[in-house]
Amino acid sequence: MKKTTEVYPQAGVANSVPAGRVYSLSLILPPRAGPCWWLWPSSFSGPSPFRRFNQAWAVLVFLTPFIKWAFARPRWKTFLLTAFIAGWGAWFLILIWLRHIIWGWAAVTLLSAYLALYVLAWFAALRWAAPKLMGAPLWRRLVGLCALAGWWIVLDWVRGWLFTGFPWLPLAAAFWKFPLFLQPLQWTGQWSISFAIVLFNLGLVCGTGPEPAAAGHPAPKRKIFWPARLGWELLAPIILFISAVFLSSVLMNSRGRAVARLLRVGIVQPATKEKWNAAYSESNRDTLLSLTQNFAYRRSSGNNVDLILWPEAALPIEFQGPDAEVSRRDLSKLVDGWGVPLLLGGIGEALPLADDKEPPGIFDGVFLVQPGTGFASQVYAKRHLVPFGEYVPLRHWFPFLGKVVPIEGDTVPGAKVVTIPLTLSDDRVVQLGPLVCYEDVFANLARDQARAGAELLVVVTNDAWYGEGGGSLQHAAHSVLRAIETRRPVVRCGNEGWSGFIDQDGNAFEVEKTGAKITSQWVLTARGTTYFRGTGAFIAYTNPQFNGEETFYVRHGDWFVALAALLVGGGILTLRRGRS
Repeated sequence: MKKTTEVYPQAGVANSVPAGRVYSLSLILPPRAGPCWWLWPSSFSGPSPFRRFNQAWAVLVFLTPFIKWAFARPRWKTFLLTAFIAGWGAWFLILIWLRHIIWGWAAVTLLSAYLALYVLAWFAALRWAAPKLMGAPLWRRLVGLCALAGWWIVLDWVRGWLFTGFPWLPLAAAFWKFPLFLQPLQWTGQWSISFAIVLFNLGLVCGTGPEPAAAGHPAPKRKIFWPARLGWELLAPIILFISAVFLSSVLMNSRGRAVARLLRVGIVQPATKEKWNAAYSESNRDTLLSLTQNFAYRRSSGNNVDLILWPEAALPIEFQGPDAEVSRRDLSKLVDGWGVPLLLGGIGEALPLADDKEPPGIFDGVFLVQPGTGFASQVYAKRHLVPFGEYVPLRHWFPFLGKVVPIEGDTVPGAKVVTIPLTLSDDRVVQLGPLVCYEDVFANLARDQARAGAELLVVVTNDAWYGEGGGSLQHAAHSVLRAIETRRPVVRCGNEGWSGFIDQDGNAFEVEKTGAKITSQWVLTARGTTYFRGTGAFIAYTNPQFNGEETFYVRHGDWFVALAALLVGGGILTLRRGRS
């Protein structure tokens, strides 16, 4: 086939490609704009590290500078080094709230560097594929772009389980305030939205004009900012997106949709900073109990709550074990006086195994205390622990780690899924599916609760560690994803942070703070909208259409990741057989 030299004016490079095969690069950016532009949109899209930045639209363009630069064929060393530094910087900004925990800035730096390796792996694949896509037939280009989007999904999946996993803030979380865009999650999990975002970024560069000019002819001029060409590289993700939104709209407005009251929940958010400091234990307890009195005063009211919810490890007291009899008796008396069931995050001694005489250690869990009957027999123990926060990985192999990390003993993880039945005053029973701390970040744990029969997911956490930046908002975004994936409503209660209700469509509602309205001396005034000390209440409702039903994603799990892996394999084979 006769070859001509075509000049790609937007990329600023010349390449020999078969005549008649056109591949254009777009966006009004210089070809080497990637290194400095990538940090902003990737850090401030969606739930950002700084509360005043929540620009979800930025996730649609955050990859485009680097994609454009890759097609300019930069030196491998320069490209990869810049990609790593950009990824490191972006994750550093996203996780800057970690500076408040153990090791502070060192923890932020090291974790960001680790997560940047996944960014590096994706950009390495992009740099390898870009020259092979130049001038390739349309079908090969589409396969290649889908393979690159699939590679992002595979890397995200690996990030979610390698070294205990840290699947924090997937791209889909950028739309947590726009649940209409997230409805496909009930079939595919978060993966399809992230896939579509990456594919759109690729198409925005590869599927727009102007057309490249053959050698000896001037490049066509762009008319204002309107592209001279809209190729299938961009049209394909746009059509998929429009189809998904249309399907979501039909689904959310179907005749089968209805609203049924589940229960009224009272949130207690004590905003305790020194929870584990013995010097503050008495004052912390008084704060928690005085706030809870707000609901006790309404015992005779028809508008009183059906459940009081305390956050993770609300009191640093053991509620299970040989020394827990006094604490259990005292709390049961309080609940009898309130006349309302209490669900609380607490700690206890793990029960010993059949062949052991001593309990293995302390667990972080969820307890239910009901008026008249006391503590329920069902207790949930946190299953996914925080490394270096609740246990020291490889402590037996590397004993020095136990001296570096100030943890007296490792927390024991729960061995199984546990739902807690809550009996309401009208004799209805609601199955609660607890998730502790950051367990709502892991989709498989929410799936397990849904499969075990949970009707309402309950997240108790302690986001006070994050400070008052964007960490708790990032955390809350994951609960929106879990609600849609499982079609189970979610109730969240934090020691400080985002507390509220999320329905099965992903609509998120923060609590209405009553602390600012009650004049009683026993109720502290709530402050702010997310970070406050006080109480709040809301009605958790359900859609009967989903009662007892398991979504496709709950039944089949991360099947979309397997599809993404197949796309990656097909893309590699296709591009290797094409022109290098």
